[in-house]
Amino acid sequence: MIKIAISGAAGRIGRTMFKSLIGSTEFEAVFGVDVNGADDLPYPVYKSFDAAPLDADVVIDFSSPAALDDILAYAVRTGAKLVLATTGYSPEQEKRVEAISHDVPVFRASNMSLGVNLLGNLAKEAAKFLGEDYDIEIVETHHNRKLDSPSGTALTLADEINSVREGSLEYTYGRHAAKHRREPNEIGIHAVRGGTVVGKHEIMFLGTGEVITLMHESENKEVFVRGALRAAKFLMTKTSGLYNMTSIIAQNYAVTSVRSEKDVALVTLPHIPFDEFLGLLDAIKQSGVNLDMISHHFNSDDTAAVSFTLDDASLSKVEGCIPTGLVSKTLRGAAKITAEGAGMEHKSGVAADVLTALRGAGAEVFAITTSEKQISCCIDAKSLSAAEAAVKSYYGIK
Repeated sequence: MIKIAISGAAGRIGRTMFKSLIGSTEFEAVFGVDVNGADDLPYPVYKSFDAAPLDADVVIDFSSPAALDDILAYAVRTGAKLVLATTGYSPEQEKRVEAISHDVPVFRASNMSLGVNLLGNLAKEAAKFLGEDYDIEIVETHHNRKLDSPSGTALTLADEINSVREGSLEYTYGRHAAKHRREPNEIGIHAVRGGTVVGKHEIMFLGTGEVITLMHESENKEVFVRGALRAAKFLMTKTSGLYNMTSIIAQNYAVTSVRSEKDVALVTLPHIPFDEFLGLLDAIKQSGVNLDMISHHFNSDDTAAVSFTLDDASLSKVEGCIPTGLVSKTLRGAAKITAEGAGMEHKSGVAADVLTALRGAGAEVFAITTSEKQISCCIDAKSLSAAEAAVKSYYGIK
């Protein structure tokens, strides 16, 4: 049983969290802390961590930046792990959080929703694909009691997009004072406050004649509670370090799909001048054949060693394109297995894990190619079924 201390216990999310833990067999709310107290809650709530007991495994904070020093002091005294879901920290407070993470594990996220973090990844991909021809605007909407503006999530989304643009975007907060046209390197960030809206974030990519909108809306506060509890469970295996939602994505979503192909051919050209290789690729392009798993490196004699895969049915066309006299090795009737996952780019060692699983299945690996989110292996056909089952089993994929 993981013992949870809820910071901000009298707040709306704090109360929601306590209710969600009633009857839990995995988590227990041992006490709460709130500067205003809370006599109406059926568990002990203290006005500061100074008066609180020392038996919490994890502190989950949904309070305000003003509570940070009290929380950090408690973590120093007790070694409690920290899940910090509060936004609006100053740069100095951010530095203190980073400093304490050398001694205790800290999970820091501006938004505990897995969906919002997926939105950030999608926004990065869109920014890469659309390039500089599209203007980008972010609009965030929250309830009328939210203190900080713009939201920490909106700023995080802007930072994600800006990382793709190599930090070239300048943040513009509203346009009420603007007396000039929008600059191409701006990213607009706008806040709307009203009613009881839990949280809504829209990212607009505005081009010539079209607008692409990515949006996430939180329908209730339980989504943040579930994310925070997932973070608490994640920290139980950590002794120090600063983590965020990307850490969970990397751990749980490194590989989310595994697919396989039969009747694959592997062509290897051990020694080919690079210019001739480019000519070969152009000839293959003209023949209408699609290549996959292209691998290349230079030999000591300045020739290139290259290999690629294609479907068996197209092999004869490609062989006809290979220059006369060039020695090649061809493997027919092979197979290909591909592992993909959004968290792969954030987790080290995925290739080692996939190859270990393939080895355990008795597969012979002939070629490997990797990208940020994908690993493809050309293997012997007879091992394909066992190899696919082994990789799926390792990552819990049905």
